Amino acid sequence: MSPHLVDITGLAALSLNVAGLVRTSDRSLRHSTGWASALGAANNLLIGAQSAAALSFLSVGRQVSASAVQGGSQPAKLVSCLAFLAVTLLIGVFTWNGLTTLFSVAGSMLATYAMFYMRSVALRLAMIGVAALWMYNAWAYDSWWQMFANTLNGAAAAYGALRASNAKVAV
Repeated sequence: MSPHLVDITGLAALSLNVAGLVRTSDRSLRHSTGWASALGAANNLLIGAQSAAALSFLSVGRQVSASAVQGGSQPAKLVSCLAFLAVTLLIGVFTWNGLTTLFSVAGSMLATYAMFYMRSVALRLAMIGVAALWMYNAWAYDSWWQMFANTLNGAAAAYGALRASNAKVAV
């Protein structure tokens, strides 16, 4: 494993996540975090975190699906959300590695619900919770990149929530 590749994938994923979280557009957030998830999956594979890598790969599909059903029928949204929640649980079962997996699965499930059902300020506040839950994975694998990224993502989500809140007031 190349330490430079770990750094590059981590920095690229971080940049995309922060860019999406600070914007007030939910569509933009879903799009950029989808790409960030792909890079995050590669980063997790490189550090040996298989559960986190599998969940990150799954989140790429989740972001695409959540974007596709926004504004669509409630049954389609519900079925899609439940399918991603079920697959998340299955990944957790098949890649079980103790508390690390538990926190990662919880973070992924919160992100799944948020991407399908939350908007604006609530969506960004949920992303703070997601960053906090994924922090355990970063700590468990001694990944300072991911610790830094989760801290910055939480701060970016808070800033994005503030911007979205101010945008609502201005409307």
